[in-house]
Amino acid sequence: MRLPTLLVTIVPLALCSPSQPIMGPIVTPSWVDSHLDSSNVVVVDLRTADEYMAGHIPGSTSIPFDTVSAWSIMGESELLLEMPDTDDLYPVLETSGISTPWPMTKVVLVYGVGDTAYPLAAGPRVAVTLKYAGISTGRVSVLDGGYPGWVSAGYNTTTDVLANATEANFCGPKDDDFLVKMDYVHERLDSENVIMFDGRDTAVYNGSVLEAWAEKAGHIPGAYSLPAVNIWNEDGSYKSETELMTQVYESAGGPVSKWSREIIVYCGVGGYASSWYFVLTRVLGFNNVKMYDGSAQEWSLYYDMEV
Repeated sequence: MRLPTLLVTIVPLALCSPSQPIMGPIVTPSWVDSHLDSSNVVVVDLRTADEYMAGHIPGSTSIPFDTVSAWSIMGESELLLEMPDTDDLYPVLETSGISTPWPMTKVVLVYGVGDTAYPLAAGPRVAVTLKYAGISTGRVSVLDGGYPGWVSAGYNTTTDVLANATEANFCGPKDDDFLVKMDYVHERLDSENVIMFDGRDTAVYNGSVLEAWAEKAGHIPGAYSLPAVNIWNEDGSYKSETELMTQVYESAGGPVSKWSREIIVYCGVGGYASSWYFVLTRVLGFNNVKMYDGSAQEWSLYYDMEV
């Protein structure tokens, strides 16, 4: 599995012309390499500090991803991986040279590998956190294959530590419209206009395995199983759009409208839900997607699960 790195691109409005390269939701190592010398590109490494010191993309800065870090906090009822307070998040982004609304900062997330798929989910989790912080989704991307993909492609690495970035001005505003609460989900359990996806592993979804942070086994009633581990290939790169869309259709038992029905994604603590939110909205183009960040860890405290 791969560990995370984040790339941030600062693009003034004057440079946003048709001749400028378009940064999609998932970018290649070649794209990143061709922009390393650009003053508009900043790379942020989400791996641990030790991994960063052992080698990283030239010019990158380190903001490690962890359950409690600049990227997330412990929420109410000791919920893991909740969105951080913007008063804590904004200064971290500013000192890393990430700004909004001006200059227009673009962000690319680079992950790594580990013994589970969780490190792979760090990239999209931070992408979702940056959306929450106020950076529009079109300015956030993930480096396909993460840091190991960069290395295997033969690009240069370094152990040099980046000098302090030029401090930016980050004003937001916060965007949390896509995040929904437990009561919101509960009110829509029987709605024909809502489809819910559970991003956890199949064994967790069906109740065969109880995760440490859930009080009860099983899934939210009516939810479909859509394991996030199937988003990536074995090498940590993303599967094709066709493969990803096929997973969505097979999970739901048929085609899913990109416009009419609302989709709610959740998982155990929010990491895998972020992965599917990123894929559904940015890669596959679904327009009506919400994320229940409290996920099974919160739901199981108050309501029954279905097995």
